[in-house]
Amino acid sequence: MSKRSVAILAVAVVVVVGVAMLLKGDNAVTVKVATVERGDIETAIRVTGRVINDRTVTMTALVNGQIEGMQVQKGDTVKADQVLAFFDKREADAELAKADAVLAREVQSVEEAESKYRRLKNVKKSGGATQQMIDDAEAELNAAKARANVARAELRVARIHREKIEVRAPFDGVITEKTTEKGQWVEAGTKLFTLVGSEGREIEVKVDAGDSGTVQLGQVVNLTCDAFPGKLWQEKIHWIAPSIIQDEGNEAVNTFAVRISLGEQAPPLLLGQQVDAYIVIYSKKDVLRLTYSALHGEPGNYRVAVLNDHKVTFQAVKTGIEDDTHVEVIEGLQQGAQVILAQGKKLQEGQSVRIAP
Repeated sequence: MSKRSVAILAVAVVVVVGVAMLLKGDNAVTVKVATVERGDIETAIRVTGRVINDRTVTMTALVNGQIEGMQVQKGDTVKADQVLAFFDKREADAELAKADAVLAREVQSVEEAESKYRRLKNVKKSGGATQQMIDDAEAELNAAKARANVARAELRVARIHREKIEVRAPFDGVITEKTTEKGQWVEAGTKLFTLVGSEGREIEVKVDAGDSGTVQLGQVVNLTCDAFPGKLWQEKIHWIAPSIIQDEGNEAVNTFAVRISLGEQAPPLLLGQQVDAYIVIYSKKDVLRLTYSALHGEPGNYRVAVLNDHKVTFQAVKTGIEDDTHVEVIEGLQQGAQVILAQGKKLQEGQSVRIAP
């Protein structure tokens, strides 16, 4: 056998023996680790809400009649006092003209009666009129004034009736529903439109009654909407319902309503659009934190498996607030420490471990 062959054989023997010894004596467990780092932690209640607007009115017909003009359609934006629809106005115009003419006639009668009354009072001094004639003229004047007042009232009624012929928007908004068409005959009280105000939008969410003690006015709420991916904005709670709402289908489910402002940061949300809300209960900036999956034990008695020279060392830790992924570390660990993730493994004190790539 050549020297080269002997050398190769020797190396092979060493490798085989080394592998055999490694397989026989190495009980190291492959683990993943996390590093204790500094960052922010927010404890939040996650709920789903919708865009609402209490400034919503159902506009109905105020008179019986045929719709002569329809000025808007569903989805139109309208201004306050804009005419949305109007009825056949011929009869109302005639009543208004008649009331106006009657008032003019009665005003003239008052003027004539006043002139007669003053004339008789003047001629009484020269004996040209009796007291009875003056009294009769005064009574006639009072009667004329009364008829004029009635005519004025009838004119106001005619004007009101004429105003009811035109359906006007009470404020700026959007027509979200239209239920009638031009030419349709309707009775007073028939629904014509639904108008939602341009201002007054807000977000309403339902929160579990068990969280009522932690939700307060002015709390910050982080908001997202699937229609605007990547968009995150903040608002504040401005109203909390004074009573609990019980689920009709499940009496054990109790919630209360919370309303959240909708400011300039918000994207152009539609009425009724769904929004995901994260009500921030507690928040801390720049604290030591660790991924929640590194903890062993129960709340109040947590410990972690610290990586110490490729061996497991268990260390008790005191924790603070937590969010969905991290927990605040108050005592027991320093920044930069490597902690073994649990991952369902039953680790022993002093056990050898190797870090997974």
